Amino acid sequence: MKAKCCKCAINTDKWHGWKCEITEGPCMFLIPNSKACAEDYGEGPDATEDKEDV
Repeated sequence: MKAKCCKCAINTDKWHGWKCEITEGPCMFLIPNSKACAEDYGEGPDATEDKEDV
């Protein structure tokens, strides 16, 4: 079962109940939150990559 608030979180019986598809480890949040993940770690479905040549 997927989390409602993050497309990359999968329900599991390991860790605290959520696995991250990106890191293939536990979700960093007790309640998966894709916006917070993008802000804190730059990963997840809400992350944007600003690639500019400097």
